[in-house]
Amino acid sequence: MNTKQNGAGSPPISPTRPVEAAGVGAPPPPPAVEDLAEGCVRFVERALGVRLDYRPETLPLLDHYLDQARRATSERVETLPVVAHMAGVYFGEVIRRRYPSWWRMEGDDPTYWQIELESVYLAFSPVLFVREALTRGGAAEPARDLAEEAPSGDPAGLELQDDDREAVAARLAELPPVSEDEYYAPSTRLEVIDIAVDAIRSRRLAAGEEADAALEPGDYDRGDD
Repeated sequence: MNTKQNGAGSPPISPTRPVEAAGVGAPPPPPAVEDLAEGCVRFVERALGVRLDYRPETLPLLDHYLDQARRATSERVETLPVVAHMAGVYFGEVIRRRYPSWWRMEGDDPTYWQIELESVYLAFSPVLFVREALTRGGAAEPARDLAEEAPSGDPAGLELQDDDREAVAARLAELPPVSEDEYYAPSTRLEVIDIAVDAIRSRRLAAGEEADAALEPGDYDRGDD
């Protein structure tokens, strides 16, 4: 299996340190990731006249761009992978710069590349998130529960350990339902990830463990080599 882990090296986040500081000094991304993410920056700037800067505060710009792109890709389906790859990898880079983490790049298809966090066991495929945003149904669909399980059984499409799954689902279930637009928006996905990380840390502390696990790429090996 062609497995590469890239972008690790930042220290774990302490419970008192704001997560926004985690991206300071983050190592550069792999070239393939950088190319796709910067492609997203160019596309959004061309469409909206504003340049993305990898800060979480500007994710609503990506939300708006994807809402426009959803209509365009439904008419020209051949553009769907291009938009999903670029926007998904950009979103993954926002998370990698927010939390100590790395890319797991298995094969050449960015659809299945994952972000894996260092401080808690949490992984996800950012391109799959964006692809869902681009191919979802119409705005008339009912409100969605943020704790809704993916086919894997993990809440909100996040890969979690058994000990953490219930804690994260319970925390997300406390939130009010959101509209279809909000559910799939990258800015909402970021909020869900923030809540999940906090819930896992809280569970670990309550169990007498350190808040941060200081994981390494090998801790995510899934035995499918």
